[in-house]
Amino acid sequence: MYHYSPDHSQLKARSDRFVQRMFIMRQLGTALCFPPILSVLLELHIAGMLCILLSINAFIWPLLARYIALSSADPVTRERHNLLLDAAFAGFWIALMGISPMPSLVVLSILASDFYAIGGWAHLRSTLKIFLLTAIPVWIFNGMPFHMDFSIRTAWLTLPLAAGYMFALSIVSYKLSLTLRRKNRELDRLSLMDPGLEIPNRRLFDRRLESEYWHTKRGECQSWLLLLDVDNFKVVNDSFGHEMGDFLLAEISSYLRYKARVQDTPARFGGDELGMLVHNATEEGVLMMARSLQQQVASLRLPVLTPHQCTISIGIAAASDAKDPQQWLSHADQALYRVKRSGRNDVKLWRP
Repeated sequence: MYHYSPDHSQLKARSDRFVQRMFIMRQLGTALCFPPILSVLLELHIAGMLCILLSINAFIWPLLARYIALSSADPVTRERHNLLLDAAFAGFWIALMGISPMPSLVVLSILASDFYAIGGWAHLRSTLKIFLLTAIPVWIFNGMPFHMDFSIRTAWLTLPLAAGYMFALSIVSYKLSLTLRRKNRELDRLSLMDPGLEIPNRRLFDRRLESEYWHTKRGECQSWLLLLDVDNFKVVNDSFGHEMGDFLLAEISSYLRYKARVQDTPARFGGDELGMLVHNATEEGVLMMARSLQQQVASLRLPVLTPHQCTISIGIAAASDAKDPQQWLSHADQALYRVKRSGRNDVKLWRP
């Protein structure tokens, strides 16, 4: 048996889940196919040893197929080969039944829907070829019979196959769609986060900026925007390397996460600029938060021998003073610019 390295453990887990899912559907399908096919064979008086072969196909083959797939180096590819054998088995039994319409059409429709769902038209086309390459020779060898009549018993035994398997297939499809939606939501969440700083990126920041602005305009809260710029950040990169610059941003981001309440949004605004959307606060509370952040950053030390005083400049603007979200952002940027122009390491509030 192929042994997966730790790096491939997730791939192996996904492959095993795929094989297990196919085993459940194969076992259900073959078990439900067994009664109507057996009924037709008995009506044609050709059961005999074929009953044993049908039983093996219905109850032993699913277990064997799972074992073969899980024991192979590539379980997914091996399972796709097993599906081709499923098509061959279906062709064999449909040919022996003389293409009896009631079970044959149901089996063929289930087979087609399964294969199309797994691999699209390309996979369906290849499996139909296998089906015909098996069914036609067996049908010719059997005297090319057509048995268009079927008993009430066969019709009743086919109903669980038609209804039960399709219902099970719907359950599996629904579960897969739920998994896909969860994955998509997770991917969307990751696309809105800065991977290095573990805070929202500019894309999410812009969304929240507009949302907070309109909350304020509707009188639901008083939102504030803080723009933070790391003073002399280029000096840190040039003197100590970009790793130290990344370290500094990560530490300041952790302070922002710590200060942020559930409704607040810390974010990377761009480059060495960070931001904080404060959902509802007074002017005094926002200024206190900004001063506290400054004090924390001032106590930060880089993991290098040469001492470096870390400081930040902060510009603050109120959403209520702006006519739109873009102007709100511009006000905070202007306040930040005034801090830089006056010597950095300070906090300024935009005033109309």
